[in-house]
Amino acid sequence: MTDLILFAGQSNMAGRGEADQAQLCPETAGLEYRAVTAPDRLVPIREPFGRQENREGGIHDHDMKTGSLVSAFVNAYAGASGRQVVAVSASQGGTSTAQWLDTLAADAARRLADALEYLKKKKRTPAHVLVIWCQGETDGDHNVSGPEYRENFARIWAMLRQAGAEQCGLIQIGHFNYTAYATSPDGTDGRVADTQYGVIRQAQEELCRTMADVSLIGSFAPCLALMRDQFHYHQAAYEQVGRQAGEAMAALVH
Repeated sequence: MTDLILFAGQSNMAGRGEADQAQLCPETAGLEYRAVTAPDRLVPIREPFGRQENREGGIHDHDMKTGSLVSAFVNAYAGASGRQVVAVSASQGGTSTAQWLDTLAADAARRLADALEYLKKKKRTPAHVLVIWCQGETDGDHNVSGPEYRENFARIWAMLRQAGAEQCGLIQIGHFNYTAYATSPDGTDGRVADTQYGVIRQAQEELCRTMADVSLIGSFAPCLALMRDQFHYHQAAYEQVGRQAGEAMAALVH
């Protein structure tokens, strides 16, 4: 059996780790549907996952992807669920929920719908159609309030639901790396910047308490010591969070 999973969000979903330290993903665990560059076939999952899946006017991460949580997630999910994953990339660094509402969510929905249509044509209708979401640092940088973040996410999720998604696994953002950086790039005190990230983390927890089809499955919050710069993580963090999130998502969709 097959489950279709869209991996959506900003840079810590796209992955800024070290691909040569990522675990390998066997084809028995999962394959990638490249909605942009290879929409006529499935290909092996390799890190950096989704590196070439750039669409002009839509989700476009240039060549920034360097190693993600996706392989670890897929291995853990497939191992726990017994179902093969078809994974779709839909992530772009430095993006806010406002940008997602403006253009990016429509592209993500298109990628999901195209993958679903492809699988149905191949008579591989998935048992589950899922979204894994990890985004929010940019909203923290922009000092977005909790209610605004929740409202924006709900609108994004409605678009993905319309494209066929049934459940969302949310991976909570972590910290601004205030232990190593006294200020953010715009000059904000590092601890103040982290407080703004805390607003987003709390909003994400509230979303998962109030939306029946959105569940908290992992968090970068415990990974402060594994950060490589102000915002991103070494591969060890992506491996850890990916594994935990994959196991948690599999437990939700028996």
